[in-house]
Amino acid sequence: MEGIVVATALVLAVLSLAEALHSLTQGAQLVRGFRSARRSSPGGPSPEVTLVVPCRGRDPGLARNLAAFCALDYPALRIAFVTSDRGDPSVATILEVVTAHPATRAEVLFAGHAQGRGQKVHNLLHAVSQLDANTEILAFGDSDIRPGPAWLRDLVAPLRDQTVGASTGFRWYVPPSRRFASALRSVWNAGILGLMGGDEAPFAWGGAMALRRNAFDELDVNRVWEGTLSDDYALSRALRERGLRIRFEPRCLSFTYEDCSWQDLWRWSFRQLLITRVYHPRLWRLGLASELLNNVAFWGGLATVVTLVAIGPWTVSLWMLAGVLGGIYAIRCVKAGMRFDAVRALFAEETQSLATRRWYYVCLGPLTSLVTLTGLIRSAFTSRLEWRGIRYRLVSATETVVEKTQ
Repeated sequence: MEGIVVATALVLAVLSLAEALHSLTQGAQLVRGFRSARRSSPGGPSPEVTLVVPCRGRDPGLARNLAAFCALDYPALRIAFVTSDRGDPSVATILEVVTAHPATRAEVLFAGHAQGRGQKVHNLLHAVSQLDANTEILAFGDSDIRPGPAWLRDLVAPLRDQTVGASTGFRWYVPPSRRFASALRSVWNAGILGLMGGDEAPFAWGGAMALRRNAFDELDVNRVWEGTLSDDYALSRALRERGLRIRFEPRCLSFTYEDCSWQDLWRWSFRQLLITRVYHPRLWRLGLASELLNNVAFWGGLATVVTLVAIGPWTVSLWMLAGVLGGIYAIRCVKAGMRFDAVRALFAEETQSLATRRWYYVCLGPLTSLVTLTGLIRSAFTSRLEWRGIRYRLVSATETVVEKTQ
């Protein structure tokens, strides 16, 4: 019986090792993209851009985040800060920031409360309905990121290629304290960044994305977003159906400076995974299969080694199993270290505070994998989530029910 257990654990570990080696090549693609971004600068023309920033509630550092949008180094820019109504807690901060930046063309829009779709999507659609005739590029940014001065130039540049339907960045959480839950969220999210390597990103991230206005109209995004909660997954699906590419721009990695509790971590990771299940089921299924394999192989294999060594001597098969588990962990640490170093090299000023915490980006992979598997399993059995004080039920990718608004 003992031999069957060890043999099974060894087979699973070898499969997980093969998956880790494959993912290492994916990580190498991402690193090459970041290195290429360090050597090049977009330059070129600056078409007229309308940047839509949906707001709800008071994010930590909201004033500094919005001020960073107003300080973007882009001459032909109009910013639309949009929220549900004048009673939203973000409104006072938005007005203060807009007043403090009179040279920026910025306005505040009120979309009303959403019915039958996500509040963020509702806000975006309202802002898009207010576009002026000169707008050539539509860009979108989340209120909880703090973009650098060149962020918008870098986001717009890939759209000169007519085969690119949308350009996108991604988020990097910078924990302002040493709370372990905040560290885990940052590491978890950094792992998703690994998907963005290569010539085409699997999805556009709604917190930092841009597309040509004519592409927006041709895709009929107003229809695509009707009834949805997820702006980015819905748009990404429409782009793929039209054969248009999504280009990830490393220079548009967008930093969020906020803490989180354990409760925040579980709610946040679960929301990401439930939205993925509804809007990108193939990616969700791949994630579930991968995380089941990796967690059962690593943690199950580790438990097997510890248990059998506690009751008997080391055997050749146990040494083999321990060696494969060590290889899995080492490869994942190498990949995480490569990713972290590539980000830090491109954004040294933003990531200086992370220098002393590089170890948790490198070493905490197995723990974040457990968080992912827990969220994946939970997301398989419910369609309800809460996002910024609003409770939704996701009936399908095209039908959203707003159940409760706080």
